[in-house]
Amino acid sequence: MMAVGQTELFEEQNDKEIVKYVKRFFNRYFMRLVLKSGKSLASLQSPKYDGMPKAPGVSEDRDGKLVGQADCQIVVESALEAFHNCTSVANLVVWRSFVKHDLDVQIAMTLHLGHSQFARRKKSAMIEFYYAFTGRLESKGIVNDELDFTDYLRRKPDVSGTNLG
Repeated sequence: MMAVGQTELFEEQNDKEIVKYVKRFFNRYFMRLVLKSGKSLASLQSPKYDGMPKAPGVSEDRDGKLVGQADCQIVVESALEAFHNCTSVANLVVWRSFVKHDLDVQIAMTLHLGHSQFARRKKSAMIEFYYAFTGRLESKGIVNDELDFTDYLRRKPDVSGTNLG
């Protein structure tokens, strides 16, 4: 049963799956994609939220031959842009929970929320991030509703026929 006033954008039956996808993205893929993109972990900064939506960047070199590092960089940039497109609270909750790995109790104290209030806010923050992130990906030609980036992290087969790993 849907809560009164809940928008179609956040349909309750999809919430559990979306939360699972966001958790999996950050737990399995995000940091590995950051490293493969050529960025350093130290260069990642919490996205600053100033209340103004940002226009997406324009790339002039989009010929469909993006591979390896470039693919990973697009995903990482899309994730960072998604943070910018989220509300300041969702930005803070997702960033501190999944990138900085702060404890929920620490984040809840920052927001002056109790445990159950924070649990609901964290769930809605993950859903908000999901829609912002998949929207950014789609704007760059990547459709990935399940946020599975295994193909981006697979080792390319060795052309000599021997696998050194």
